[in-house]
Amino acid sequence: MHLSIPFQAYLFVWASVTAIALVVAIADRRVAADLRPYLKFLCMPWKIAVLVPAALFVTFAGRFAFDDTWDTVTGGGMSALAYLTAPWAVGTAYLVAVRQRPLHHGVIAVVTCLFSASWFYDAWLLYRDGYYSPMWLPNLLLSPFLYVAGGLLWNLEVDADGRSMFGFFRKDWPARPEHRQTGRWLALVCLPPVLVVATVLLFCVTWRF
Repeated sequence: MHLSIPFQAYLFVWASVTAIALVVAIADRRVAADLRPYLKFLCMPWKIAVLVPAALFVTFAGRFAFDDTWDTVTGGGMSALAYLTAPWAVGTAYLVAVRQRPLHHGVIAVVTCLFSASWFYDAWLLYRDGYYSPMWLPNLLLSPFLYVAGGLLWNLEVDADGRSMFGFFRKDWPARPEHRQTGRWLALVCLPPVLVVATVLLFCVTWRF
């Protein structure tokens, strides 16, 4: 494995930042308290229904693209990380912005986004190929937008009056909403973020067919 000095420095910085953020998150009582309700929030049936076809596509579609960095590990790993972390990261970033969460939660959210959308990709390809992927910068510039779109998508819900909203607007977020989520409504409001992701994947990638 050979890395130039700039890439050695970059690798050291992001690995250190990720490790520190993980330690701080584990030690933070508020983050720990959110974990159980957040897992229930993720396991709502409509979210699983959206996740499964999307994850299957991103995991296996790389074999039909002229992109040797898109394999089952990068596709599947980034899909899983996005689903597991993006709703929390996006919601937490909003709450930090409106001063309902401390600033260090926002830092954790940003690091989580960067690791899930970029640094995981970099680490796997470095291990697989033995050198830092030349696609690291295009991926760093593009993938966080898809990550945020996914975080917004899985935070969509309807309030008691039937109006669309994001879950992190609720005071009890990330608990599951107490009222029933209408499938037809969810299919409609999910369409914009799904179209954003689909457009990027279909038109920013060169396909073999």
